Amino acid sequence: MPRLTARRARRGLTMVELLVTMVVLAVIGTLVATTMLGQQRFFQNTYEMVGVRRELRTAMSMVPADVRGFSSIGGDVSAFSESSLRFRATFGASIVCARSGASTLFLPPLDLRNHTLTSWTEQPQPGDTLFAFDEGALRGAEDDRWVPLTVSSITPDLTQCLGAPFTSAADLLKPRWRVVVAEAVPATVLIGAGLRFAHQVQYALEKSPATERWYLAQTVRRSGAWENPVIVSGPYEVPANGGMRLTYFDSLGVQLNPGVGANRIARVDLFMQAAGVPGSSPLYKGGDATPRDSLAFRIAIRNRQ
Repeated sequence: MPRLTARRARRGLTMVELLVTMVVLAVIGTLVATTMLGQQRFFQNTYEMVGVRRELRTAMSMVPADVRGFSSIGGDVSAFSESSLRFRATFGASIVCARSGASTLFLPPLDLRNHTLTSWTEQPQPGDTLFAFDEGALRGAEDDRWVPLTVSSITPDLTQCLGAPFTSAADLLKPRWRVVVAEAVPATVLIGAGLRFAHQVQYALEKSPATERWYLAQTVRRSGAWENPVIVSGPYEVPANGGMRLTYFDSLGVQLNPGVGANRIARVDLFMQAAGVPGSSPLYKGGDATPRDSLAFRIAIRNRQ
């Protein structure tokens, strides 16, 4: 007969081994989860910081372009402080292609076939300022100036500027623009003279009722009234904490007191500190979970003489 041998019983895990295995797996799982969560928070904070810098770049692309073009000596600045600036900003340009009477000017069409003589970001409104280039009576440039005129009305017209040198046959049916101003236009504003359209603009920090945060807002005066502020970028720190700080200097580098000597402004220093939406974990040491960045630049005024 074959010999019968006893089968050895299979040995399982002891309670101690099972507990050790569970503890090791829990530790590894905690480390992996913590790493993944940290990576997620890092990328979220990085995304928020990119957004903060994008808002600063938006402000940098708008404010200097408007501020650089105003004429301090020409009276464009109507109010200025450490936290706001109000001035006339140019939004369009054209030339005089015809005149009628003492207060009516005609402009070429917007969409000429061969070139561009009239261009604006928005149609001028009554109350806007029209600067006309006045060559003066002398042959030299010593009496040249820009004459400010107040727009009373601007309407399409098909009767003027129908031929060369400003328009061609392809532009015959395109509307010209008839501009009536409140003042008498000097006789030395000649055909072909340059024109600039401007209106009052204010930059300041405004608090949003919805989010209770501060944003850079642009407010425009049209048709004799201030419109509602339009958010340009943000959010920013509260004004008391330096969300936006404006400093003004004359041509000698002497700092001007806010509200005094607007016609002497030759340089504007702008500092802005953006503060994004607070994140779920701190990005910087010290426990500050709100992404922040700042921007400072100097704006030299071109038309100050």
